[in-house]
Amino acid sequence: MRPLLIFKYVSTLLFILSLSFLIPAVYSFFVGDGLTEDFLFPLILSASLFLVGIQVGGKELDLNVKEAILIVVSVWFLFPVLSALCYMETGAIPRFVDAFFESVSGFTTTGASILKNIESLPKSVLLWRSTTHWIGGIGFVVFSLSILPALGVGGTQLMRFEASKAVEEKILPKVKEIAKAILVVYLLLTAAEIFLLLLAGLDLYEAVTHTFGTVATGGFSTKNASIGAFRSFSVEMIVAVFMLLGASNLSLYYKAFQKRSFRYFFSYYEVRSLLIITVLATLLSTVVLLKDGIYHDPITAFRYAFFQIATAVSTTGYASTDYTHWPPFVLALIMLLSLIGASSGSTAGGIKQFRLLIMLKTMAGELKKTVHPRLVYRVSLGDKTLDISTLNAVWAFISLYFLTAVLVGLIITLSGYDLITAFSASIACITSLGPGLSKVGPAGNFSFFSDFDKLILSTEMILGRLEVLSVLTLLLPSFWKE
Repeated sequence: MRPLLIFKYVSTLLFILSLSFLIPAVYSFFVGDGLTEDFLFPLILSASLFLVGIQVGGKELDLNVKEAILIVVSVWFLFPVLSALCYMETGAIPRFVDAFFESVSGFTTTGASILKNIESLPKSVLLWRSTTHWIGGIGFVVFSLSILPALGVGGTQLMRFEASKAVEEKILPKVKEIAKAILVVYLLLTAAEIFLLLLAGLDLYEAVTHTFGTVATGGFSTKNASIGAFRSFSVEMIVAVFMLLGASNLSLYYKAFQKRSFRYFFSYYEVRSLLIITVLATLLSTVVLLKDGIYHDPITAFRYAFFQIATAVSTTGYASTDYTHWPPFVLALIMLLSLIGASSGSTAGGIKQFRLLIMLKTMAGELKKTVHPRLVYRVSLGDKTLDISTLNAVWAFISLYFLTAVLVGLIITLSGYDLITAFSASIACITSLGPGLSKVGPAGNFSFFSDFDKLILSTEMILGRLEVLSVLTLLLPSFWKE
């Protein structure tokens, strides 16, 4: 590997991403809360590293797979450090571990928080907190690839670890086109939701901050009671719909627009799967909530069930009510849906719909083969038959994903927490759901965990965001060998 070239890419990506600090800095300047310089400090620091990087990194060279993995993983760990320094500078979160946890949670669109009284913080800090979702949702590398060519830096190899499924399926012909198309769709979804939330009665600040958390399927709110604080049916429905839109393959929107065909979008197997699961889970939850007497009005039961199912399947983490008192069946369903997640190429977490479909089709094939030993079955998605290497990769990922969730849950129990708190916290972090159950439910937070536990959970969030494999390869001795 070439350390100077890696440093050049890392410093360049950090600088590009640090330009996002201008959003809260400009807001802070106009409202006059005295925090403008605090937001500019990380930008100045990253700019200094960038100037050094472009001098020592040499001319642009193609990256190999190892270098691309190391760069992506490094940026996902280092940019939250810059954000943590920002939180500390503003005084909003004075301790580094807490600030790092909040930053990682934001950039990975997890939405887990250590803050006890969100509404007491300056609005510019909360704007930055929501911005971390928006930047992380589009993906560091996808966002940067749209700008890198203008700076004389390439790096399309990096895209493999941000939108690998979109590249694999070749929804668009070139990686840079994919990055730009995703960014355009992301911006349009953002603008559309801001406009609708303004029509629903929110002011511009609340509309922007909650849109950032919605289209990124993140879940950070400026309110202690999350979306429930607005007590608005229209706001809840707008947010719920856009959570599902953000949970769909972003590049698919662009392709459907090119074809001028809604049918193309809804015929995509992951979209169909996502909608079917959402509808069935919502109806089932509505019935259970009515049966158990949690709500007596079908419309009210549907309202809250649909919102929480949408936030679970999109792994967003917003809450329209404190659902910890709901029947255990519905709570288990919420956690299960967060593990499954949404579409590949979306901002959501989880194992993704396409892996769920592969898993179900493989299991069905094996069951048939038990009865008919000579049977040879094929697993297909859409019009594509999957080869054995693809199936092995999918099952390896699912195994590592669940193993990681279980191991982290076990580690958390060593600190003496109950099983529901420990394992729901682990699931909430690796799936990027955010709130879990018990002490980490929608009415709680993650502040009570030890520094060690917070660092473990922060690492798990990054593992889940980068889909485990690319990060764990760094632990292999062979990775570091030439």
